Order: sequence, then structure tokens, then C-alpha cells
Amino acid sequence: MKKIALLAISILTLSGCASEPIETTKVRLATHDSFVMTDELISEFEESTGYELEIVKVGDTGTLTNQLVLTKDAPIADAVYGIDNTFLPVATETQLAEEFAPINYGDVCFNYDAEWFEANKVTTPTSWRDLGNEEYKNLTVISNPILSSPGMAFLATTHAGFETSAEVFAYWRSLRDNGLKIAASWTDAYFTDFTRYGGKYPIVLSYASSPAAELVDGVEGSKALRDECFRQTEFAGVLNKAKNPQGAKAIVDFLKADAFQSSLAWNMFVYPVADVELPAEFQTTGAPATSTIGENLDIQANRDKWLEDWSDVFDN
Repeated sequence: MKKIALLAISILTLSGCASEPIETTKVRLATHDSFVMTDELISEFEESTGYELEIVKVGDTGTLTNQLVLTKDAPIADAVYGIDNTFLPVATETQLAEEFAPINYGDVCFNYDAEWFEANKVTTPTSWRDLGNEEYKNLTVISNPILSSPGMAFLATTHAGFETSAEVFAYWRSLRDNGLKIAASWTDAYFTDFTRYGGKYPIVLSYASSPAAELVDGVEGSKALRDECFRQTEFAGVLNKAKNPQGAKAIVDFLKADAFQSSLAWNMFVYPVADVELPAEFQTTGAPATSTIGENLDIQANRDKWLEDWSDVFDN
């Protein structure tokens, strides 16, 4: 009887343990393809929080946002980083998260290959408004505004830069007739089509910080057109219905902390929102824009119409 009683107690004890919820230690962060977090930072996060970080990359910012919207009832991750202010209204309207915290910003503007222009004795442009001119025929590439946040930022820039839709259409047509190439993503435009990486286009839609990456022994390989840029802010948040909301909050808090903020300039060529010192190169060659426009436009209200108009111009 004593053995039976002990066995019964053991079974009850084991079954009681089995019925307790098992706390997960893995936290999944959904982000875009340009996200960079060093092994040292990952280790710092994991050691300081006890969570194991899994990074889930989901294409460009538009693709990331759309994927999270489609899977919001069974999210592919616990937290998200990289939804920017051109796609944030989509994320908030579909209630992907209770709140989003700003993590960094970058200024979307055109870059040009300074060495190419010097070698080919072509006068460099001074503004994005010049790019429909004959001297820049077949020289410019941008990323598709349908899924690319820099592309959408460019549409906002043009609408902010002209007073009427007729002027916007006229400018877009001048780009079309001047041989503008539309790449699938920023990655394709910059690392495949830009002449700095073996492509055919010496003018590319990118960021004010990008020329810092093209410095060689202190010589500027590319330069940015820093007037009338679009300030793009990227956000992070805990996804609703996350399997590990505590872990999600931990990674969002880590992204806001000084260790990660200090890594942003050289790892992702964006500027931190925290009060951390920028590397010297990001105060000179890769400095923020001198002026920005378009951020105050209601992008969500105009998105479908802008894209429809853009397609009408470039598909005809």
C-alpha cells in the first residue's frame, strides 16, 4: 500500500508539472532585408534578457507590412522593426500593434556617382527636379513605389514639391521619357543598377547617409542631393497576438537603448533617435538632409490614387 501511495503521489506531481504553462524563451523579430544586428549585439540582448532572438526577414518595407497584415491573426513574429512613416498608417489602421516606437530616421534623396560624372565630363544635377532634363537621359534608377518605401517617399516628395497634380504628372512624364528605370527594390536599385556596383545608372534614389559608404581613403565616391528630401522614420512595436509579448517588449526596448542606437550609422546607414554621438563621416559626407518635404502629407489617404496615377504614366 505504501508503494502504491508513493506512486500515486509521484504521478500527481508529474501531471501537475506537465499542466503548468511552459514559458518560451524564443522571441521572433520580423524586419526588412536591410536590417543588421551584429552577433555581439544579439549576444548582449540574449545574455541580458534570457531570450533567444530569431530574426525573420521579409523583403522590403512594403512586403514586410503587407505580410504582417495578412498574418495578423497568427503573426509570423512577436515584434516588428522597420515599418516606416510611409507604411505606418497601414499598420495602425489594421491594428498590427498597440503602439509603435520610433527607432531611427533616414533622409530619402538622390545620390550620384561623383567619379562617373567626372570621368564622363557630365555636369552633376543640383536637384531631383533636374532629372527629366535631356543631359540626364538614361542615367536614373529608383525603386518601385508599390512595395518600396523609398519609392513611395519619392512620390510624396514630388507631390509636396509641386502645387498642382498637372505639374506632378508633367514631371513624372519627363522622367519616363528620359529613360527612368524602376527597380523592384532599393537593394536592386543600389547594389545592382547603380554604377558604383557595376550597374548602368549613375543616379540612384537612396539616402543622404549612403555616400558615407562610398568613401575610399577619404575621397567621396558618391554625393547626395540634400535639398528637398523626404525624412523617413522607422518604427518598432509588439505585435498583437504575439506568442511572446514579454520577449517582444524586451527586444523593442533593446532597439531603443544606446548600445543598438550607437550601431545604426555604420550598420544600416541611418540616424539614431537617441542622443548618441554620430560618427564623423555621418556629420559630413553622410550628413542628414539640409531640407525635407512631404512628411506632413496624408500618405495613406493618397496612396492608392498616387499609385494609380503613377501606373497610368509609366504603363502607357
